[in-house]
Amino acid sequence: MKAFFISFLTIITLGYSQENLVEARPVIGWDSLKSLIVYPEIARRAGIEDVARVNVEIDALGKVVSVEFGGSGIFSNSVKSILRKIQWIPETLNGKKRSSQVVFDVQFQLQDMKNFPKHRLLLIESTNPAVRKN
Repeated sequence: MKAFFISFLTIITLGYSQENLVEARPVIGWDSLKSLIVYPEIARRAGIEDVARVNVEIDALGKVVSVEFGGSGIFSNSVKSILRKIQWIPETLNGKKRSSQVVFDVQFQLQDMKNFPKHRLLLIESTNPAVRKN
């Protein structure tokens, strides 16, 4: 059985006071979202790792408008397909729902992370080592 480990997400909201702002978040929760994203088998076998910046645009109803993935294309489908299916709790400012963007990093890694970043990060990890032929 493949085991995947995912750490937290970096969430960035630009240009607004935090006092009356409630950031958008997945209805299922970050931990459940992490469990849905899988390490692509072809990337695992090839020993490919990546860190990508993901930008999810969410409308005022909590539906995903767009997903931008700034990493290796081999991981793009794994992340985008899940994020497009997820319902979000929209951002609110002073109690009013509004469209927003959620930006976070996704890291696909084959071994334990040594220098874990101080910000929240989505880590998708495979416990199976990469197999390389010499």
